[in-house]
Amino acid sequence: MEDSTDIQNFCTNYGFYQEYAVNQQFQEMNKQQEEMNVHAAHYAGQLNRGKIKLNDLERGSDMDEVPFLSPAPFELLRNNPRRRKNTEGVKVRDVNGGANVHQKLSATQIMRLAGERFIQFSSNKFININNLLHPYGSAFSDLSPEDNQDVELAQILLAAAEKVSDQQYDRARKFLSQCQLLASNTGNPVQRAVFYFAQALGERIDRETGKLMPKICTETDELNSICVASRFHASYIALHQEVPFTQIVHFTGIQAILESVATKPKVHLIDFLIRTGVQWASLIQAAAERKDNPIEHMKITVIESVNKERVIATGKSLESFANSLNFPFSFKIIFLPDRNQLTEDHFDIKPDEGVVIHAAFFLRAMICVPNCLETAMRVVRRLQPSLMVVSEVEANLNSPLFVNRFIDSLFYYSALFDCLEDVMKRDDQHRMTLEVSYGGGIRNIVGNEGEERVIRSVNLDVWRSFFRRFGMEEVKLSNTCLYQANLIIQQFACRSSCSVDVNGGSFMLSWKGTPFYSTSAWKFH
Repeated sequence: MEDSTDIQNFCTNYGFYQEYAVNQQFQEMNKQQEEMNVHAAHYAGQLNRGKIKLNDLERGSDMDEVPFLSPAPFELLRNNPRRRKNTEGVKVRDVNGGANVHQKLSATQIMRLAGERFIQFSSNKFININNLLHPYGSAFSDLSPEDNQDVELAQILLAAAEKVSDQQYDRARKFLSQCQLLASNTGNPVQRAVFYFAQALGERIDRETGKLMPKICTETDELNSICVASRFHASYIALHQEVPFTQIVHFTGIQAILESVATKPKVHLIDFLIRTGVQWASLIQAAAERKDNPIEHMKITVIESVNKERVIATGKSLESFANSLNFPFSFKIIFLPDRNQLTEDHFDIKPDEGVVIHAAFFLRAMICVPNCLETAMRVVRRLQPSLMVVSEVEANLNSPLFVNRFIDSLFYYSALFDCLEDVMKRDDQHRMTLEVSYGGGIRNIVGNEGEERVIRSVNLDVWRSFFRRFGMEEVKLSNTCLYQANLIIQQFACRSSCSVDVNGGSFMLSWKGTPFYSTSAWKFH
């Protein structure tokens, strides 16, 4: 595993960076589709009452029946089991207090219905145009007018994405022009999501047609991307006060760390990405209160590449807090603009220290910098920590195929927009700021390829395979961790939408059945 070729091959096999490996195949697929000159979304998404007809946007035949080709990549829309939970919707009572008249659907459910309708349109060789007005018959009769319009808007977006994947940019622009008319960054969650995804598709078209010149990101740019939360600090704090996931990540990590060093007199915590560091005040307090096997000294070492002053201030705050508890504590910063220069010698590990590593939302930023990812894991292995706690975005946003990546990101971000809808008012400035932040991520994921695409995530199963290659094994998070996580959820008004599911030995943190984050613990054999 010391050979860099191993990690290169692994990353290619498990979807870390595969653009070059599949580029030739992808070009051949596009060539074949162009030769067939058949497009599955020709009439997909026609509005139910004929307000907007997608076939009017496509200058095609006036025949009643038009040949279709099922776009295989969009079959992802048909079967996405990780997002199947809680799909019945919320029943809404009419304004006069009558019986339930329809089900209010989440943004993710809207996207699923739009996808299923899109696939139904494209799965038949010949489709009668008249049937497009009500493709599901009574299945859609229970939807509210707003939900129907949202499904249709999402279909237009999918049609645009299909045209972009086929490099039919003029046709894609026609669909995007309709998205711009119907979507809004101040509307409901579906309208907001479509607004930002349409922007991303437009930028992708501009890049591929030479209207927008590519920017080659430096390593500093890539590392800066992991600090996006700092640029929207107040808004993210506002969100964390409404949604329990950050607290669950923090306290699960703290509990797992305390359990792993229960008999260690000295503790050395290495944090790969400290952010505000507020969670470590809770760790310090818990360690100071430990009666059995009291801790003689705790040291936190932080690796920082961007904002040294901020981390210095964090360290002083933690030292002040520890002093107020009369708890022996020290704080060290390893400032490395180039993380590829990291070695185990930077950490000054003592023989009697129990070493634990915390990596929350850090490793995904290294996916686009594979040499740094390799360096970090080699150092971790040489440090031989008693435990490594990892929290990551639970989404596969790194497919080398544009269509796959578009669909996965559409489901994931739709759930994020739906979450904001439930916990913040539509005109809340923090919400608007957060959505601008999400929009930046969407543009990078959807609108870029290669070195420009720096925002990447893979799911827990990929990380499992990755860690096992380094001789690591998964440690089951304790029942105490699970109890605390569920206790935190109950303190929030949105508790009915949040869940902590046990997956192997790890936790999945989900919103209405859509996983947002995973937390796992690891040790070496």
